[in-house]
Amino acid sequence: MLIPILIIILSFIIIAALAVVFFGLNMIYVNLKTLVPWVKTPLKNLPIVLEELNLPAGSLIYDLGCGDGRFLFMAEQKGLKAIGYELALYPYLKAQLQKFLQASKVKIRRQDFLRQDLNDAEAIFVFLNALVMKKIGLKLKKNLKPGIIVASYGITIPGWEPLKILETKPSPTYIYRS
Repeated sequence: MLIPILIIILSFIIIAALAVVFFGLNMIYVNLKTLVPWVKTPLKNLPIVLEELNLPAGSLIYDLGCGDGRFLFMAEQKGLKAIGYELALYPYLKAQLQKFLQASKVKIRRQDFLRQDLNDAEAIFVFLNALVMKKIGLKLKKNLKPGIIVASYGITIPGWEPLKILETKPSPTYIYRS
């Protein structure tokens, strides 16, 4: 009786260890490929940003590098249509699980947003690092129709002039218009 229980426990430990290694290697790969680690936007800042965006219900907002989807789900609660892009497998799966648990209609895509058409956006939210913000700024300038609101948490977009800087903590949020 003891041997089957030990085998089950040992099997569980091995599977858990393999999952940790797999997700860890995927995170390392994505971090090296994109130069962007997964860092969560503090929840307390999301309502501040969404209030500032002041989008009418039904508006489409994109979250570029959406992580666990926290911004998407809060945007949906405010009546917005929300689409996020996330390359790292662990936060992507975490967001998909939350989507399922909340019976959410947000869309979470495991694709490179730099290769996507974002022209139908009415707003963009981004929390990435300085190494990729220049690419994002160039892509958005080239692909967005004029007047689209872009909110960048913590990092400025090179070559863009912010309309407003929100005093979110621990980092400011920069509000732009394309």
